[in-house]
Amino acid sequence: MAAERPQLDLELPARLAVHLDSSQDGDVARKIALISDLHSNTEALEAVLKDIHAQGADEIYCLGDLIGYGPNPREMIRQALNWRWSLRGNHEDALLFLALDFNPDAAQAIEWTRSQLNDPQAQRDENHRMWNFLGDLPDLREDGEIMYLHASPRNRTKEYVRPHEVQDREKMEEVFSMIRRICFCGHTHEPGVFTEDMKFYPPRALANKAKLADGRKYYVNIGSVGQPRDRDTRACYVIWDPENMIVEFRRVEYEYRKTMEKIFAIKQIPRRFGERLEVGR
Repeated sequence: MAAERPQLDLELPARLAVHLDSSQDGDVARKIALISDLHSNTEALEAVLKDIHAQGADEIYCLGDLIGYGPNPREMIRQALNWRWSLRGNHEDALLFLALDFNPDAAQAIEWTRSQLNDPQAQRDENHRMWNFLGDLPDLREDGEIMYLHASPRNRTKEYVRPHEVQDREKMEEVFSMIRRICFCGHTHEPGVFTEDMKFYPPRALANKAKLADGRKYYVNIGSVGQPRDRDTRACYVIWDPENMIVEFRRVEYEYRKTMEKIFAIKQIPRRFGERLEVGR
């Protein structure tokens, strides 16, 4: 008989670091690939798409920030047109509206991205299609008690909720008060699971895979495909099994030096957006 799956139990944190082997299930579970913060990094995306296919995921949901920082915005949007749906992140906000809250380097990369999407050498119809796609992106998707957004329930595209902020009880209590059951997000590029008892568990504390317990609330950051910032150069995304309530964090090697070289060759993109790929920060 297969062993019962341990759950992400708030009262028994010692049980968190358990690998949950989905091959123990008799039925084939529905799998959804959750990706976010791709940032025009096609090398990372291509590697992740291969892994998604290998995992047998049925659909792809993108939680925002297709563009910004990286060298291939048009290619990224072409890929996104094939997915189940995508959301608007703060970089799409900056592109569509104003980048007033961006630092000068990030704003410079947005202006370069704008020039690429207005490329006079590209087909006008494709330019219009890309802009219309971005302009139609929502900032929230809900499926019953599950929320999908880019940043935070308090500000869906902009607010940062970082691991150390579990110490800010007032902020976290307000965030969790707006979550019915589970909220998936990206934005900080720092993957892990926040629990309503003011704890944060990075993927390594979960052995990258955990079953979410009934009757609890979770705020799950799925990490970044295109610009990881948790001192790991590998692209990060999540496989979500909603029937069995299992979250699996996936890390995928990719040719980040190739992306770095592309960025270094574009004078309008600050070099630091390439350099940080080499250190996962």
